Amino acid sequence: MARWDKAGIPHKGWTEIGMEDLGEETEPGEDIQYEQCEMCGNEKIRYIHILTHPDVPHEMRVGCVCAEKMTVDYENPDARERDLRNRVNRKKNFMKQEWRRKPDTGNYTLRYKGDQITIVRSRYGSWGVVYMGEWRWDYHGKKITDLNTAKLVAFNLFDDLHESRSKAQPYWDNGRWLYY
Repeated sequence: MARWDKAGIPHKGWTEIGMEDLGEETEPGEDIQYEQCEMCGNEKIRYIHILTHPDVPHEMRVGCVCAEKMTVDYENPDARERDLRNRVNRKKNFMKQEWRRKPDTGNYTLRYKGDQITIVRSRYGSWGVVYMGEWRWDYHGKKITDLNTAKLVAFNLFDDLHESRSKAQPYWDNGRWLYY
C-alpha cells in the first residue's frame, strides 16, 4: 500500500493532528494489532502518526519517519513518539503498584512519588478517583465499574496533573485515544 510513488498524493505540506498508541488498551500478554504505514508500507507500526492535508479528503496513518518527511519536521514527530513511549513505561510502572485497602472505609490508597491517590466506591456501586482535589467518576464517558478501570483512571489523572503534564497527554476522540 506504499504511496510515495503514487501520483496525486502530496509528499509535503501535511499537518500532524495527533498520535495513536495501538497498544493502549491491551493487557499484558495480549497481542497488539499493529498497522502498516499508509505511505511507505512498513509493517508492525504501533505508534501511529495521524496526518491531514488540505488537498486530501482523509487522514493518513503513518510511522514516525514518514511523518517527519511529510510534515517537513525532523524533530517533533520523533520527540512526541518518545514522549508517548515514556508514558507507556510510566503507566506500566504505575499499574504494578500495590494499593492499600482501608478496612474502615473500603477505599484504596496509593502513595506514589510523594503524592496520595485515592480510589473510592460510591454507595451506588461505581468507583471514583481523587487526586490533588480532582475527582473522576467516569472513563470514556461511562461510569467506572471495576477497580482495574479505576486504577487506569488514577494513572491518567496522576499523569495529567503531576510533573509529567508537559509530556504527551491523551484525549478521547471518536472512540480512540489520541496524543498531542
